[in-house]
Amino acid sequence: MDDLDRELEELLENDELDAYFEFPKHVERSVENANNIYKGGNYMAYLPILSGLGVFKMESRPGAGHDFYEVVDAIHNCYRKNPQGGYDKGYVEGIHALIRVSSSKVGSLEMLLSILFYQLDKEKDGTAAFKIDIDEIMVLVNKLIKDNKDTYRKDYAMFDSWLERYKKSALEKYSLVLGE
Repeated sequence: MDDLDRELEELLENDELDAYFEFPKHVERSVENANNIYKGGNYMAYLPILSGLGVFKMESRPGAGHDFYEVVDAIHNCYRKNPQGGYDKGYVEGIHALIRVSSSKVGSLEMLLSILFYQLDKEKDGTAAFKIDIDEIMVLVNKLIKDNKDTYRKDYAMFDSWLERYKKSALEKYSLVLGE
């Protein structure tokens, strides 16, 4: 019996395998809930699910941390099932909300960039159900960084080297100029 077989056996014994396969469904239901709130007129509805606030913290298991990758995947899955449902618009509005609230902590900026880069990876590998206007979003992100550099530096002493790594990645992987 190899390591994978042992892990699966342990999961089956602990009923964790069901929970593992249910997690994506749970996230999709949560995205549907956020989208219904969004369609009801609350244009901040996607902010909690993208950032993992309150009941919208999506953890595959307790303590695992918010899985925004799963959230982005769920948004695309929901869009595939219902292209007229507004999931794409809500998602972009959620990104705009993240930009508006990411002015003081490097951690929130990092989450924003990670979500954007994951979206671009999905677009690049063909798994995205829709594309976002990354050029329009990058104008806002670059203004955010420019306007808040001093605040970020106070929050994280290594901000400049952190930003340089993200700049390099953005340029090499996505041909995007970041922080200019």
